Amino acid sequence: MAILSFQAGETISAGDVVGVTASGVIRKGIATSQEQASVIGIALDSVSVGNLTRVCNDSVYTYLNSFVPDTVQYLSLTTSGVLIEYDAWQSQLNSLPGSGAFLTRVGRTLSNSAIELEIERPIYITK
Repeated sequence: MAILSFQAGETISAGDVVGVTASGVIRKGIATSQEQASVIGIALDSVSVGNLTRVCNDSVYTYLNSFVPDTVQYLSLTTSGVLIEYDAWQSQLNSLPGSGAFLTRVGRTLSNSAIELEIERPIYITK
């Protein structure tokens, strides 16, 4: 498991999907722009702005959440730092204004509490 450390640019909770800003701090990812949809991993620590947090960017991450096993998880369009299944992502896309949004695959669930991180670059999907 690769663990990286970054300074938080906003309040981060353990389990948030995060990306790095141009200034080098991390923020919660959200699939509304290419920059914000470009994520690097999942935060391991809960921290406030300016503090260091560890980020898992590959391997298996164990959540306290409840997943449906063997489903692909994507970055949410409406709630920053959250993973959702494709059907939920598509529903979010249809409910938002605009012509499209970014789809970022983050990984596949192995069980109801574990995800294997397989982060891909965001792709723009049109309505």
